[in-house]
Amino acid sequence: MQEEITKHSGKIYKTVKNSKHTFGEKVKEIIIEIFIIVFAVTLSISLHSWSEHKHQQEEVTVFLENLKNDLQNDVKNIDIEKEAYKKSNISYEKILALTTFELDSIYKSKNKVDFPIYSHGPKMNIGNYEGFKSSGKIGYIEDEKLKQKILNYYQIFVPAINEVDKYYNDFLFKCFDKMIENADKPEKELYSDPKFKKTIEFLVKLGNNNIRVYDKNTKPLTIDLIKEIEKELNK
Repeated sequence: MQEEITKHSGKIYKTVKNSKHTFGEKVKEIIIEIFIIVFAVTLSISLHSWSEHKHQQEEVTVFLENLKNDLQNDVKNIDIEKEAYKKSNISYEKILALTTFELDSIYKSKNKVDFPIYSHGPKMNIGNYEGFKSSGKIGYIEDEKLKQKILNYYQIFVPAINEVDKYYNDFLFKCFDKMIENADKPEKELYSDPKFKKTIEFLVKLGNNNIRVYDKNTKPLTIDLIKEIEKELNK
């Protein structure tokens, strides 16, 4: 491009210096050369913009395909986590149902109460999103509705699901703390303790709440976003 501009600029200079041409001929030739330069520059800028836009949209396509895979894995992780919550709740409810006689029997037989130790929380995949966002490329997504759904999902709903899981785990660790505090006492005293039982009751309630959040909020939102991405990829 630079060579073309130099070439035509040189022609303009020669035209101006050419004493054989009339003033009118010089003006005509200069206008033609200027037009050629302007056209060449405009075409070059347009081609560059088109090429850059094409490259940006190729990056968006790759990003959306990777994001779709992440979200599909999120759905699987949500289902796994839901079942884990249900399994934990069943175990906790069995503990809460133990009578004083049953606890005494377990203690005398030198058996142990099976207390499930499972720190909950789906491992939501955010690597691809964070990488694309931190590189300043989210703006490449031209579908404004899709872009806002992606931003809302990762900036609002993912942190929210992490928060409810954290709240559950905080109560779980309170149970562990109580168990450590009573390590020198018979198990039957621990599992008969009203405060300990109340903590387990809250644990069950939080587990049921988180299952509901997964079912009614997180999973439907994830599936909806997958559909929006597929729609964009199929354009």
